[in-house]
Amino acid sequence: MKNLFKALAILTSFSVLTRALGFLFRIFLSRLIGAEGLGVYQISFSVYMVLETFIASGLPLVVSKMTSSVELEKDRKKEFSIVTTAIIIGIITSLLLCLTVLIFKNIFGLLFTDKRCINILITLLPALVFSSVYSILRGNLWGHRRYFLVSLTEFLEQLIRIIFCVIMVAFFYSSFDGALAATYSFIISCFISSILVIFFYFKTGGKFSKPKSFFKPLIKTSLPISLVKVISSLLMPIISIIIPIQLVHAGYTNEQALSVFGVAMGMTFPLLYIPSTIIGSLSMTLIPDLSAASSINNHTEIHKKINFSVKFTYFVSFLFVPIFFALGKPIGILLYNNIQSGEFLSYASWLVIPICLSGITVSCLNALNLEIKGFINYAIGALFLILSILFLTKFIGVLSLVWGMGLCLSIATILNLKMLNKKLNGHFFNFQYLLKLILASIPCYLMAKWIFNILTKILPIFFNLAISAIIGELFFLVFAFIFGLFNFSFIDFKTKILKKNKNLKTNLKNE
Repeated sequence: MKNLFKALAILTSFSVLTRALGFLFRIFLSRLIGAEGLGVYQISFSVYMVLETFIASGLPLVVSKMTSSVELEKDRKKEFSIVTTAIIIGIITSLLLCLTVLIFKNIFGLLFTDKRCINILITLLPALVFSSVYSILRGNLWGHRRYFLVSLTEFLEQLIRIIFCVIMVAFFYSSFDGALAATYSFIISCFISSILVIFFYFKTGGKFSKPKSFFKPLIKTSLPISLVKVISSLLMPIISIIIPIQLVHAGYTNEQALSVFGVAMGMTFPLLYIPSTIIGSLSMTLIPDLSAASSINNHTEIHKKINFSVKFTYFVSFLFVPIFFALGKPIGILLYNNIQSGEFLSYASWLVIPICLSGITVSCLNALNLEIKGFINYAIGALFLILSILFLTKFIGVLSLVWGMGLCLSIATILNLKMLNKKLNGHFFNFQYLLKLILASIPCYLMAKWIFNILTKILPIFFNLAISAIIGELFFLVFAFIFGLFNFSFIDFKTKILKKNKNLKTNLKNE
């Protein structure tokens, strides 16, 4: 547990910094190019991410697992061959994907309601090649549990992206040109981050070696995982295409549809995914640990880690839900100068819970080699998301995305937990714990709302939000402690050890 907390602290710290930079970038971009320009960029980027998923999901994960296995064997030559083979496969695959988009450009163009999107997608293609190298070498570092270097490369990539975007935007003025500037900055950041991770790889003793006979094992093992990830990731571009069309059918103009979609996906949803930064860090440390425990059939350790992870995920989620619900509108005004994004945040605040829970349960299934079954669960949930968008958008507009996403992730989470219970003969859903968290969040919401209303005419919005959120969270923590939702057993354990060592040193000194 001590090693878990240490790794979690490193990953979370960097993830928070990286996400913070990402939010600053989005705030800057949304204010500069507006909701319409952000919508164009978001739609194009969602399709690009499907292409990147094909090269940056299965292969790096397999490289990570193989690296861990080879590390136990202390056969670095084999490791070097695996990495070299994976890079060759990744580069060839990325070039084939780029060629496919260019050849079938007109067909890809039919996916978008706005012709500007296909131009941005084509411009993004070089980033695929850089990402193929970056993701595979990052998988090697992950396999060696070099979490600091893995996190550092992500942070530097975000920082470089922002710096170049700010420089480029100075030369562009329209919303579309601003979206292109963001695109160019992303390509440059991918290139520089790939150079950095190559440097870290060689710095830690890595080398490139002859591929030997690893092509078939790598492709055979990684292809099913990549296909599952790609099919899962297709959902976002499908949403990006369907919602603007449905909004236009509901009476919106094309510009209004893009603007509303840009507010929802470009401004609000990134805020809802803030807690997943912490959960993502936990997932990254959890996968190799669960995989190792599973390989030796250590069910006690597996149960212990999954129970801790699910409870921790519940707790982190409820740290954010009442604050988003109470202060969503002023948060939107402060960050984006957009009331609509704040109202959407408040309305969708409950989504944080299924977002986080689905993330951690999927990670548990992946660690136990149940990726395909996890995908089936997600596909069942995704069906409800598509139906919600198709049939509810004309009645409630873009809010259909909230209810569809909530149904999708909630159903997937329930099915994931059911599968874990069946696989491990355990019980990983604690309704009593969830109910206590809900009760503890009520005073948090009421206090944060009340304090903000009192201080509205006294303090600027930034300080008002900070004070209201802090007081609200303090009330949540107090009630959580009263209900026994967390304990200090880990801290107490360390305190006892330190006290014991101190007494031992005193006794030795006296002797």
